Amino acid sequence: MWFLIQNLGAPDAAEKRPQHVEAHWDYLRAAQNHMITAGPYFSGDGETRIGSIFIVDFPDLAAAKAWIEDEPFTRHGVYASHSIHVYDQRWPESVGSGNTD
Repeated sequence: MWFLIQNLGAPDAAEKRPQHVEAHWDYLRAAQNHMITAGPYFSGDGETRIGSIFIVDFPDLAAAKAWIEDEPFTRHGVYASHSIHVYDQRWPESVGSGNTD
């Protein structure tokens, strides 16, 4: 099952990020078989980092929650919060669940 995890950066994320970025990358590399896509998102100026989005594949919501809770940026307060939603990829049509609703 695919999940979209939206992470909102903490107000002091820019100060905390450098201390934990290597652990963050190692954690993502270790989960490569679960990753569909991942990356930061920015404000309209294209420069101010707001947070990160992961689209991941886990068997259930409990597994996705456990994974993001153990993520180094979550554990060390780089992310202030996150939300998790079931994601149903519909475009392009050749990828994803095949749901055409």
